Amino acid sequence: MNIELPADAVQFVEGLVAAGQYKSANEVVADGVRLLMSRQQLRAEIQKGIDQLDAGQGIDGDVVFAELRERAKKLLETAG
Repeated sequence: MNIELPADAVQFVEGLVAAGQYKSANEVVADGVRLLMSRQQLRAEIQKGIDQLDAGQGIDGDVVFAELRERAKKLLETAG
């Protein structure tokens, strides 16, 4: 696959390689693609949560925080 990047993107990639953060331009681009994939996955997970909330499948925030406080309290009791 051959890709063309705008001049400012090329300079950015070359700068990362020159600074020793990456071994090659291919590594920079591959890392960028991985970040985009992660962002897409996060968006999908967020949308899934929104859909669940819209369907009334959410958990009341007060209940969640009460459970977290109880867990933290138990952990502190066993640690100290």
